[in-house]
Amino acid sequence: MGDSKSNQRLTVAHFMPWSGIGGVEIATLRMIDATRERFHHIAFCLPDAVALRDSFDKLGIETITYTPPEPSLRHAVRFYKTSLVIARQIRQNAVDIIHFSDEKAAYHNSFAALLARSRIVCHLRVSYPHLPLRQRLCLLPVQSFIFVSKEAKQSFAIALPDRKARVIYDAVEVPTRDMAESNASVRRELGVPDACVLVGMVARVSHQKDYFTLASAAADVLLQHPNTRFLIVGDNSLVDLNRQHYGVVVQRLNELGIVGKFIFVGHRNDVPRLIGVMDICVLCTHREGFPLSILESMAMGKPVIATAVGGIPEIIDPGVTGYLHEHGNSNELADAIMRLIEDPKKANYIGLTACEHVRKNYSREKFADEISKVYSDVMRR
Repeated sequence: MGDSKSNQRLTVAHFMPWSGIGGVEIATLRMIDATRERFHHIAFCLPDAVALRDSFDKLGIETITYTPPEPSLRHAVRFYKTSLVIARQIRQNAVDIIHFSDEKAAYHNSFAALLARSRIVCHLRVSYPHLPLRQRLCLLPVQSFIFVSKEAKQSFAIALPDRKARVIYDAVEVPTRDMAESNASVRRELGVPDACVLVGMVARVSHQKDYFTLASAAADVLLQHPNTRFLIVGDNSLVDLNRQHYGVVVQRLNELGIVGKFIFVGHRNDVPRLIGVMDICVLCTHREGFPLSILESMAMGKPVIATAVGGIPEIIDPGVTGYLHEHGNSNELADAIMRLIEDPKKANYIGLTACEHVRKNYSREKFADEISKVYSDVMRR
């Protein structure tokens, strides 16, 4: 089938394992947008993924609601029957390639993809140095793995031949328009005075993101620079776990006496507009693959400070295109923020250098070519 169909006719089904919208979902949406002229894309979404389905609809991408099977040897018959339902959905939509957006999607649905006789690709967006036997078994049908960073590939729990594993960095477009007028209106909208330095973080309020270290660093920064404000852009209400963790984070900010210095705007569809108003961008996190929020901030000429975990050190050259801080080290993070506040020329230089770095190394066309190569290769096998 692969030899007789041109790229334009191949149908790729993206399986989304989460209900909310985070890095995995945004990266998948951008990947589809970058390759939509080459392939026909559809998306399998969970029943309660309302906002995610809306995002696919805006791209003109058909969505299919599915209930993920639960792998189980004890309940093998039930697992087989529920997987067969998914396999029928796959076949009914004439899917050529299944693209699992995350290990969790492959864990639940790889057997269904095998029953449907589709080619199988799995994207791994964070490091998986340890995987239980059950998860390893569920990854056996995968024919090609895409890692978002060298670190993610090198630390992967399963040894893979080179033909089955490749690193593809995500891409981002560099904006060209002047946002000065828009920035002024956004500051008014947020209630941030012009004289305030605005430090921003684009990330859902979840356990994976290290908001406690950010809070401690913010407390130190505010002692020296009380006019600083912190803008948080990311879901804190749509997903139950995020809503619960948001309550814990706010409690910590209250304990530190700085809750009034933080602005939480929740999930937004105008993220570039909000990044544009930030003076400094941070990403404080426990675990990361290749965060798009960093690339997007750098593309907009913003100085970035991020935790040195996962693939982040592959993006940032310390002191040149941004700053890194040790995991959990609030003192390092606070020092880096204050260094940029106190040296605007240095901050501007880092932002401009970062923008040029992104323009040269993370182009949309190169990314689309590499994804297309994965699909072409897997169809030939």
